[in-house]
Amino acid sequence: MRTRRQTATYFGTLLFFLFIGDPTGLVSVPVLFILKDQLHASPEAVAWFEAFTMIPAYGAVLFGLLRDRVSPFGWGDRGYFALAAPFAIGCYLWLAAAPLSYAQLLGGITAAMIAYQMLDSTATALMTVVGQREAATGKLSAFSETVENIVSILSVLVGGWMVSHLSSRTVFLLAAVVTLPVFLQAFWGPTEVFPRIPQPGPEKESGSLRELLRRLGPHGRQLWPVGIILLLYNFSPGWGTPLFYYLTDKVELSSEAFGLCRAIQYGGILLATIVYGALCHRLTLRRLLWLAISINILPGFLYLLIGGTLGAVAVSAVAGLVSGFATVAVFDLMMRCCPPGMEGAGMALGHSAFGIAGAFGDVLGATVYSHGGFALCLAMDALATALILPLLRRLPEAVMSATDREHASLAASA
Repeated sequence: MRTRRQTATYFGTLLFFLFIGDPTGLVSVPVLFILKDQLHASPEAVAWFEAFTMIPAYGAVLFGLLRDRVSPFGWGDRGYFALAAPFAIGCYLWLAAAPLSYAQLLGGITAAMIAYQMLDSTATALMTVVGQREAATGKLSAFSETVENIVSILSVLVGGWMVSHLSSRTVFLLAAVVTLPVFLQAFWGPTEVFPRIPQPGPEKESGSLRELLRRLGPHGRQLWPVGIILLLYNFSPGWGTPLFYYLTDKVELSSEAFGLCRAIQYGGILLATIVYGALCHRLTLRRLLWLAISINILPGFLYLLIGGTLGAVAVSAVAGLVSGFATVAVFDLMMRCCPPGMEGAGMALGHSAFGIAGAFGDVLGATVYSHGGFALCLAMDALATALILPLLRRLPEAVMSATDREHASLAASA
């Protein structure tokens, strides 16, 4: 019990400040309105901005391979917290000091994303190591999503308020301040997370990049179908920039109302993660994934029925519930399929697929929205989600037919 409490405290603190300091966290809503209202960017320009700043996420597998191969200062994962967090703080301070233009905002946010991708890849790999060691991948996946969505609720509510009440300079100064605790995390190493006595299992690979990729290869039969599922799941032409412009221009929501809708959506995701955490020990992953993907095919069309803030809030709650459940399920799948000793690369592969699909879908969706409307964007998203269902049959039986507890027992026996 004490071990789980200490582990939850460590990862809860780390994940909270990682998520809130990330460019997709506290500053995300202000950046959208800076682009739309101050810099007068079109939907396509906003989508391209987000696609470009997410480039580090497309290469997440490279950050994961780096984490698996190199131990800065001999500190392991904590070394990356000590290196990357100050770099992110410097990026935010530069944005606070510089007069903003599209190019400067693009450069500063992209640089901060590079630092945060290294931090995210490290934290995800560390959590995977602990989850596999403690037989709690489903619990930790749900815990991570829970913290992320608590932070997301706080970020969009505060972010919507900041748009109307704070200057862009103050926004970026706040982002620098909330990144500082991630740096301090480098000096905290509880034994529940970092055992003083090395645990049995694969050593951290110190060979060449080619050798790391060779080791990853035998697990491709498990990992690549999962990567394709993540690509299709996060290919969402209707949920990024098109939804932002639809709600603020067509439905005419204010920045505070838009922030409220995002907060309600994240609240639904939070509830879904709690439900998943309770079910993953009772139901097989096959049942959880079939349910999660099936209920995610059509809910976006509910946005076409709304006429104001109350309707937008209601639909956002439904959307959050169904998408949150599916997100936890697909990343639980990814954690189960990760090869031991390659947690950084394996998890980063999934995040790369997630980022690439999200950016491509958003750019395509912004173009389709400008020329064909919001309904067509939603139809493309529904088709991509439906294509996941046949792929579920191609996943390893040992992974799909086990509950979280049963999968842990099988892994321990192996």
